[in-house]
Amino acid sequence: MIKEKTKLYKALLLDLDGTLLDLDIEKFIPAYIEALSGKFNNFIRQDNFIKHLFGATNKMVKNEDPAKKNETVFYDEFCRNIGISFEQLKPLIEDFYRNDFPNLSCWGQVHPHAQSVIEAAKKNNLTLVLATNPIFPAVAILQRLSWSGLSAEQFQLITTMENMHFCKPNPAYYLEITRNIKCPPENCLMAGNDTVEDLSASKAGIDTFLVEDFILQRSEKEPISNYRGSLKDLALFIDRLKN
Repeated sequence: MIKEKTKLYKALLLDLDGTLLDLDIEKFIPAYIEALSGKFNNFIRQDNFIKHLFGATNKMVKNEDPAKKNETVFYDEFCRNIGISFEQLKPLIEDFYRNDFPNLSCWGQVHPHAQSVIEAAKKNNLTLVLATNPIFPAVAILQRLSWSGLSAEQFQLITTMENMHFCKPNPAYYLEITRNIKCPPENCLMAGNDTVEDLSASKAGIDTFLVEDFILQRSEKEPISNYRGSLKDLALFIDRLKN
């Protein structure tokens, strides 16, 4: 249900997976891990690789040090645990994202209303942020963005592990975005399908729109959001804004 907006919005923050991109996350993640771990068969057993991949990701998500970018936190932990230097790791990672990752596009589909949201935001002169959880490198995020039929040029900021210091659901992630785009939290709207990661923007003083097309319910509690509805509803809501 959409209520009438009560604030002047100047920026729209948009989640990617399950929001702008119709992605079968339950099939995509296992396929991604299987493909990535295969690159390291000559270095480490698959089960150990997966354990350390999740361990390094978890440390990155929980990082509170504003001096360390997500990329640094992840690779310091990952390389230390699997016993491979970053210099050895880098060409393997680059080869994976260049030659293997594109094959995972079969799990992603264009959402028919994604472009409408972007066009409505542009019409209302909103700053657009692709606020996808920055646990992936830019190359992976840009590829998934292309699967949605959108392009990097449509956004003023795209959050990646290379340019951010925090991850969802940490409110510091959202505050870092507001500083980067020079827009106060109270003038931002975050839209996404994850009841924890995306709605945590409210703890940073940002209004939220829960996109219900592929809702990811991480808690039994009823999610609290300023607005909720389909991606089509979001496009109509943005289109009616009078900034």
